[in-house]
Amino acid sequence: KRVWRRERDLTGWMSLSRKPQVTWYGWDGDRLTTIQNDRSRIQTIYQPGSFTPLIRVETATGELARTQRRSLADALQQSGGEDGGSVVFPPVLVQMLDRLESEILADRVSEESRRWLASCGLTVEQMQNQMDPVYTPARKIHLYHCDHRGLPLALISTEGTTAWYAEYDEWGNQLNEENPHQLQQLIRLPGQQYDEESGLYYNRHRYYDPLRGRYITQDPIGLKGGWNFYQYPLNPISNIDPLGLETLKCIKPLHSMGGTGERSGPDIWGNPFYHQYLCVPDGKGDYTCGGQDQRGESKGDGLWGPGKASNDTKEAAGRCDLVETDNSCVENCLKGKFKEVRPRYSVLPDIFTPINLGLFKNCQDWSNDSLETCKMKCSGNNIGRFIRFVFTGVM
Repeated sequence: KRVWRRERDLTGWMSLSRKPQVTWYGWDGDRLTTIQNDRSRIQTIYQPGSFTPLIRVETATGELARTQRRSLADALQQSGGEDGGSVVFPPVLVQMLDRLESEILADRVSEESRRWLASCGLTVEQMQNQMDPVYTPARKIHLYHCDHRGLPLALISTEGTTAWYAEYDEWGNQLNEENPHQLQQLIRLPGQQYDEESGLYYNRHRYYDPLRGRYITQDPIGLKGGWNFYQYPLNPISNIDPLGLETLKCIKPLHSMGGTGERSGPDIWGNPFYHQYLCVPDGKGDYTCGGQDQRGESKGDGLWGPGKASNDTKEAAGRCDLVETDNSCVENCLKGKFKEVRPRYSVLPDIFTPINLGLFKNCQDWSNDSLETCKMKCSGNNIGRFIRFVFTGVM
């Protein structure tokens, strides 16, 4: 990112700076991991599989410059000639020296490398003396303290003191900040980065305005994400949306009965003849879907018979409804459900068999039970999962 700031010259005239302030950003998937400018580099370590930051590491640019060193191969090439001049090694030798250097730095030199050095009349200690020293830069390390959603509330130093503190409302508006050490902390709601110039929060797919509690740019996947292109979770206390995408429950006519629109037969509310399935973001700007289907090899399969995974897409749906805002835990859980072996299929709904231990499921019950089970799993409600298993057979 390049930013030109206004400057006032000696005559009082305002103009843009000639040289922009350049900031580089590094991402791991959709998580902001690195921010670097001419003053420092800030790196963030996240809790595994989540958008919740765990560790903040800041290194001054001057310290980074001191870490620059020649590789062992470069050092030997620069002074390896008979007259003390430079020499060029073949690529194979450079590769062998690079491997040796990595083994020395890790203090795990292999027997193969030792034999190779011995055949050349050299020792590991001699090669180690040819290596440039490794400089460990001074770093400022802080531990993130976040709320239940993953919104940073404080930075704790290695001495156990609070180096930065902030308060936010439910929609991510900063109400108060205490920053005596002038630390740069740009992470906001899960997946979002504070943009100082605009005051908006950026999550790599679009911009979020905390004052409005909504996105100001449309959903990049259009109608695949629902009818409201700008919606953020209606309950931001318990729901998050780090990517601006969401989990959908879709319906379409039963393929065995045909039909157009949303249902087989009259396309009206209350008609129970429809196929139901779930769709979650695939991480590439689209959706992957899964559901329950009958085997379809004999006439009785539609009543009670072997089940199989249905072949569904977001585009083929008659209608899709938002059932869960972007939640990586729920999405990953459902992706696992999509890959599981399906139970036997039955056209009868669960209400006719209060305790069925998951022996048979129609498409509507399978999708409902899978979604609720994943939501309970991700919320830590293991008692609810057990009770649901007793009555639905889905764990």
